[in-house]
Amino acid sequence: MNVGTNFSALPETPSSGAVDFPDCDREPIHTPGSIQAFGLLLVLSEPGLVVQQISANSSAFLGSSPEELLGCPAARLLNGESLAALRSATQVVRERELRPLRIIAAGRAFDGLLHRHQGVLLLELEPFDPTQPEPSLRDLLGCALARIEAARTIDALVEVLVQEVQRLTGFDRVMVYRFDQAGHGEVIAEARRDDLEPYLGLRYPASDIPRQARRLYTINWLRIIPDSSYRPVALVPALRPDTEAPLDLSYSILRSVSPVHVEYMQNMGLSASMSVSLVHRGALWGLLSCGHHCGPRYLPYVVRGACEMLGRVASLQIAAMAELEERRIRDAWHGLLLGLEEAMRRAGDDVLAGLAARGPELLELVSAHGAAICTDAGCLAVGETPPPGAIEQVVAWLRETNDAPVFHTASLPQAFPDAARFADVASGLLALRLPRPRPHYVLWFRPEIVQTVDWGGDPNKPVELGAGGATRLHPRRSFALWREVVRQSSSPWRDGELEAVEELRRRALEIDLGRQVERANRAVRLRDDLVAVVSHDLRNPLGVIQMSGAVIAKSIRASETQPEEGSVTTALDRIQRSVTSMSNLIGELLDVAKIESGRFQISLQEKGVKQFLDESIGVLRPLAERKRIDISPVAAPADLRACMDSERIFQVLSNLVGNAIKFTAQGGTISVAAEPHGKEVVFLVRDTGAGIPEEQRAWIFDRFWQARRTGQSGVGLGLFIVKGIVEAHGGRVWVDSEVGRGTTFRFTLPAA
Repeated sequence: MNVGTNFSALPETPSSGAVDFPDCDREPIHTPGSIQAFGLLLVLSEPGLVVQQISANSSAFLGSSPEELLGCPAARLLNGESLAALRSATQVVRERELRPLRIIAAGRAFDGLLHRHQGVLLLELEPFDPTQPEPSLRDLLGCALARIEAARTIDALVEVLVQEVQRLTGFDRVMVYRFDQAGHGEVIAEARRDDLEPYLGLRYPASDIPRQARRLYTINWLRIIPDSSYRPVALVPALRPDTEAPLDLSYSILRSVSPVHVEYMQNMGLSASMSVSLVHRGALWGLLSCGHHCGPRYLPYVVRGACEMLGRVASLQIAAMAELEERRIRDAWHGLLLGLEEAMRRAGDDVLAGLAARGPELLELVSAHGAAICTDAGCLAVGETPPPGAIEQVVAWLRETNDAPVFHTASLPQAFPDAARFADVASGLLALRLPRPRPHYVLWFRPEIVQTVDWGGDPNKPVELGAGGATRLHPRRSFALWREVVRQSSSPWRDGELEAVEELRRRALEIDLGRQVERANRAVRLRDDLVAVVSHDLRNPLGVIQMSGAVIAKSIRASETQPEEGSVTTALDRIQRSVTSMSNLIGELLDVAKIESGRFQISLQEKGVKQFLDESIGVLRPLAERKRIDISPVAAPADLRACMDSERIFQVLSNLVGNAIKFTAQGGTISVAAEPHGKEVVFLVRDTGAGIPEEQRAWIFDRFWQARRTGQSGVGLGLFIVKGIVEAHGGRVWVDSEVGRGTTFRFTLPAA
């Protein structure tokens, strides 16, 4: 059986020369350098409306050669009324907008289309006979619009569309060609001459329309080729004089066609074709394709305009019907989601596990035959699913290769070849991912649907090589029926079903995060209780021990003339040092608790920076001297002032200087300085110590960092508290260090 292919949805491929197959999608079919012969193109520069480029057929339309017209202002070509209309149109025409005009040029009448693109005006002229009666759009469309409006389904709508467009245009065949998710097309409606073979139900591969051609269909609603045997008319000059680049004809009605496209038409016996785009949500939903076998078929502008309007109205109707269908689906799953949400709220820590109790509703939500809920505890299966081991394989594959919140495919074996073993129950997969340390999933499965697809020609051979296997591209010559049996595929997941799963995920996240907040709040309450115990029940006894020890030590010292190692006095001194250390640790823990709970409070006052640093270093210097480390005199302007809580900033300095002393060898130096920087004061503590390895610097302000450093004592809360105190002042703290050379800590406070 010999059948045809889509005559307007054919690939516009390279205009000449060799073609590399991978580059076909990148071929610049929008810059062919020529136009079709049924009109004239003028490229005008602004503001003078001077002819910059012109098509080589100007003599036939205007009686003057391109060389005579290049550089001429439009005023020399148009009558006064047409020139005024053109100037008026240039004031309002927007980039890429097509604006119709009625033009008188060189004494002849033309239908004109004006658009602005890439800095120039393109004026396309087609001859118009003013002596012939011209029907109005109302006359052309009145009945058609009423029939389209009355259609209640997409099938009814496209049937009306092909009938009305054939009535308007007289084309031998008119059909609607719809694209699926993979870009393949199917003829879903057809009006044809009785002696022509039907194309209804045939499919055509996505490769019939390369990406760049598909893009042009979304920006040009109508495309016409009145005569497939035309000879391309070159532009003069070939390149734009202002840019020396080819002229972009993306929005041109006259734009020339790839020779490969023309060869397709001739192989099929087509003399003329026209297509009108059907667009939904900015994407090419389908094409209204028209073909003619009995010689050229030119349509006047008003008829083409009527067809384009029908395409636009049909696109609006398709959008409205799609919205109604989505609303119906949404209403259906709204009630299901309420039950599933309630099940998740009743579940334990794994909110998704609760869905197993509502298995039928879970399947009905997306019209699935099986589902699996996979958490840390394992996988729970509902309905018809692969074996447990296979489900675990799918989950492992998802965790490794895909982090999308919702993933779907109608051919799982194509994406995951191991799934071919269980394609009978899981050719289709829809997966919801819930973020956890190891992600949890809900998986829905659809079984294999074996389909017989009738293609208009072998979909695996969209083109043929030239003689001898050369890479010159030629369209296939055979469009015989190609019947393919498609396996390992399911019915596709609909947009409304994907939306339902996204909403289920949103609710699961809301419940899961709510539980995490509850657990965090419980932990905070427990911590606060512990802090209260530490603050009162431990701190107070330590204070009593410290005071009692001091009294006892004082009494004993009065009686001991020369305390010896191991004496009671020495033991009491050790007890007091231990108590002091424990009190400091408790104080640090309390500070950490306040910082983490957001209850850390400071009392800001203006303070002279130089005086404050001198006093602070005076207290800390003896600690350095014991280790024979020199602390340089403070470097700070005498009049520099900052807003600070003096007690807390002394705590910061004590920690930074104390760390510097601890990690600096004998004979080293420590310097402390401050300087103004805009509305801030920058403080600096620098040492000549061992330095901090680069891999550790990212964590030094974390809690317990010190405890993670090998061979170092301390619990590591100091720098965490330093950061909390500085940030409570509205400042920031950072570190620079070089191993073996030393470390510099800087922090900022608001200037007074």
